[in-house]
Amino acid sequence: LPIDEVCEAYDNGDFKEMFASGTAAIISPVGELRYKDKVMNINDGEIGPIAQMLYDKIYGTQIGMVDDEFGWVVPV
Repeated sequence: LPIDEVCEAYDNGDFKEMFASGTAAIISPVGELRYKDKVMNINDGEIGPIAQMLYDKIYGTQIGMVDDEFGWVVPV
């Protein structure tokens, strides 16, 4: 995704949330994005609804509270 599109979406009010994902952090919301002289505050630094849904699904699968529909979890 080109940064110019991100900046344009922010300026238009279409940029609602941003997050990163990884194996240890699961889902990490991004509260601020800086590019050159532009500072973009995202969702008041709070986790957004899509990031929360993904976090709940992934973490719930890891701890056995959500069905593992893809067979990812292997008991050790």
